Amino acid sequence: RRGGPYANSAVVVTVHSEDFRDTQTPPICGLEFRRHWERIAFILGGENYCAPAQRLVDFLRDRAGGLPILSSFSPGVKSVLLRDALPQFAVEAIKQGFIEFDRKMRGFITEDAILIGVETRTSSPVRIVRGPDCQSISVAGLYPCGEGAGYAGGIISSALDGIRVAEKAAT
Repeated sequence: RRGGPYANSAVVVTVHSEDFRDTQTPPICGLEFRRHWERIAFILGGENYCAPAQRLVDFLRDRAGGLPILSSFSPGVKSVLLRDALPQFAVEAIKQGFIEFDRKMRGFITEDAILIGVETRTSSPVRIVRGPDCQSISVAGLYPCGEGAGYAGGIISSALDGIRVAEKAAT
């Protein structure tokens, strides 16, 4: 049901393996990176499954502030500085993204907007490596594609990747 009083949208930041590889142990470094930030968000949320949250204007100004009593997230939210729940490169990318949104759609940034986070998954943190022919480099005849294989971050990009891989496999 989509008739609630709140919009529910996602803001996504691309995370490259270079963003975490030097501090983690391959081959599960993406999983360890994700686990690290999920743990921090859980602690900041009060360790009771409330989500860390911050008003958008406060996030952009890097300041603490209060939250409204009601939100769309159950079991609730806890006011925090979201910069503490994200890697610095993600904080900067989100800030730049919102500023660009507001430049293109004046009024996008409002006192009413609340950021609730942190969701750490849009696609697989593990990638099944494929060669130039889109075939797995370790399992002949396997053509990894889409989100589960680590090559897409959503429905459209998965579909496009699937078409690309299918075309390669047919040649």
